[in-house]
Amino acid sequence: MPKKELLEPRKIPSQERSRKTMAAIYESAAHIFVSVGYAEATTDQIAERAGVSIGTLYNYFSSKEAILYGLWEQHMHEIMTITQKVEQDIRRQGFIDRGIIPILLNIVLDLISYDRLQNRLFISPIGLPETIIQKRRELGLYIESAMETVFHDFPNVRIRNPKIGVHIIWATVQAVMHDHILSVSDEIKSEILIDELGDMMNRYVFIDEEESLRRKGE
Repeated sequence: MPKKELLEPRKIPSQERSRKTMAAIYESAAHIFVSVGYAEATTDQIAERAGVSIGTLYNYFSSKEAILYGLWEQHMHEIMTITQKVEQDIRRQGFIDRGIIPILLNIVLDLISYDRLQNRLFISPIGLPETIIQKRRELGLYIESAMETVFHDFPNVRIRNPKIGVHIIWATVQAVMHDHILSVSDEIKSEILIDELGDMMNRYVFIDEEESLRRKGE
């Protein structure tokens, strides 16, 4: 596995032109990785699609893995930033209720819809280098840890074992959303998907009024 330093960009753009060049390389790479597969993709293909010379590409990145690593870092940063904000908002309001689940699901849907190409790239670990597979694991653990902390602190949460519960929730959300991304059909509308998945999650996560009264009597 390459050292992290070898995967960092060789050049950090400070001017608008350089930033546009790097963005073009990233966008080109995402298209190539999805269309031909990471294993078959070459830096020559990426450079050609980006409209830059291979020398220019190597001024910014040491390899195609470094480009993929940069794409993942962007992807991961967006998700972690949103996760932190949601957790902070919940703690600030001091409670969690059934309204939070549709909000969270809409955030996830907005995020994956914003850049479907990159999300298609990272959905399946098949063919991806170990560096990215490990990063996917780290992101999943981070999200599960944040959810576990929140669910553990509020009494109206039904889940008896937060660690197992959030793993089930995150795995389910990923599976449903990823299938939605990969689907070429618009048969299932996003709004309906959110409603149905949200209803299922709420039934699993939160206690109802009858159970709340029973718990108070215990």
